[in-house]
Amino acid sequence: MKYLRNAFFWLCCVLAMTACQKKEVHQPEPVVEEEPVDTLTVMEHLQERGQLRAVTNRQYVNYRLIEGRPAGFQFELLDDFCELFDLHLDLLVNDSLEECFQMLAEGQVDLFAGEIDTLEVIDSAYRTIPLETPVELDQDIVWIIPDTGQDTSLVSAIGIWLQDYMKSNMRKSFYRYFKGGKNPSSTPAIDNRHISPYDDLIKAAAKKIHWDWRMISSIIYQESHFKPDLESDQGAYGLMQLMPVVMENYGIDYDSPPVDQLEAGGKLLQHLERSLPESITDSLERQKFILASYNAGLGHVLDARRLAEKYGKDPDIWDDNVDYYILNKSKYYTDPVCTCGPLKGKQTYNFVKEVMKRYNHYKALIEE
Repeated sequence: MKYLRNAFFWLCCVLAMTACQKKEVHQPEPVVEEEPVDTLTVMEHLQERGQLRAVTNRQYVNYRLIEGRPAGFQFELLDDFCELFDLHLDLLVNDSLEECFQMLAEGQVDLFAGEIDTLEVIDSAYRTIPLETPVELDQDIVWIIPDTGQDTSLVSAIGIWLQDYMKSNMRKSFYRYFKGGKNPSSTPAIDNRHISPYDDLIKAAAKKIHWDWRMISSIIYQESHFKPDLESDQGAYGLMQLMPVVMENYGIDYDSPPVDQLEAGGKLLQHLERSLPESITDSLERQKFILASYNAGLGHVLDARRLAEKYGKDPDIWDDNVDYYILNKSKYYTDPVCTCGPLKGKQTYNFVKEVMKRYNHYKALIEE
């Protein structure tokens, strides 16, 4: 019994010491991950985003539609700059300089491009790039960006572009919108309702298939420039350049009026939309696939999707994924996953790019 009492005593001591030791063990402090340091320049950020957001004033001069195409002095300059650096242009119009500077300060836009009465209104928070014009104007034409200290990447990029543009196109652009080198005496009212003479018919056709009429307008501009009697060398006809087999399927011919052409074109778009896989869930991506199918045919687009999946790209994303295999279809058409022959893919690639680009301008300029 004595031995049992001693054993029990020592067991209690051991347990007590173990508990003490456990209490003395310090838990390691959680590792706090530091925020990654942003080493990209302003220009690198723009190129990573793939977009330049800008605002301009004086819409009649700087950004408007002319016969269905985006135009304007600042639009031409900004579009040329974006083309050089492979950026999409997102351009807004606002005649309040105070609001334009507020948009710059809040990061809603990257750049102001327009006319101001005097450079004195610009404070030290911004960098100003004056644009030299062939003749002196009452107002200063400038590009203004936020001052980012030692990061001059955007200023340098603008300087590189401007040096070439001044030599080649500045004088032409200037005289195209500033008549004889003078500011227009009055600014005509901007009609933010019309793209073409067929707007009402296009709206009615778009409503039937639940599409934005401005998107269909952009397709029509790309196909026919709103010419209802246009016939291509391949036999495509009308506003939406429908092929003979499509016209036959939807009950129209070369004598059909614009209203019937638009209804048939709408039915084709609807058919293509229903034929694409449901896995393409993003509405914007889906529109790009529909546009590609409209131009190249559904079979080629499905081939490009299968190639993308086979070679490690996302078959449900157009940009930098499926578009690569459309662009290079002629190299891959013998691949076992392809069911269609070779394709001049650059035409389809550019078709999607141009229609989407114009559609964004229509959305910026034309009320829905």
